Amino acid sequence: MSQPDRDSGFTLIEVLVVVALLGALMAISVGGYDRWSRASEQSGTARELQTLLRSTHQRAITEGTAMCVLFDTANGEYAVHLGTCAAPGAKVDGPFEVDGPEVHLVSPTFAGSGGPGVTFYSRGTATSGSVQVTRTGSSKVYTVNVEQLTGRVSLS
Repeated sequence: MSQPDRDSGFTLIEVLVVVALLGALMAISVGGYDRWSRASEQSGTARELQTLLRSTHQRAITEGTAMCVLFDTANGEYAVHLGTCAAPGAKVDGPFEVDGPEVHLVSPTFAGSGGPGVTFYSRGTATSGSVQVTRTGSSKVYTVNVEQLTGRVSLS
């Protein structure tokens, strides 16, 4: 058997080049992860809001009573109340906050709701309208829509 060469291995310069390349790759990936994380917070808030509106619609039908989801755009919150938005009753769920400080609820506009919220009725109808989910520094806007006749909740 032959003896291993004691000079085999990596030189200091080779190790430093590899470490520098890995550092550059990490710097690039961290910036990409940060942008992805902020975009994910915005889309996550929109999907969570859509899910809450759908479950509130179903709950109003199941329990046979009107339910309202009120939006507090100043604090980035929304909550579920018994009754209509014109005369909200006891809070039954929430308040729920948006995901992240850069995500905002904008323009909750619902026809005939009597306030910045959507009312779901026991017969399956709702006050029609929409609310937008925006993010600081981004032009992407998610709009959560509610149809009047069916109470259908969609995300665009």
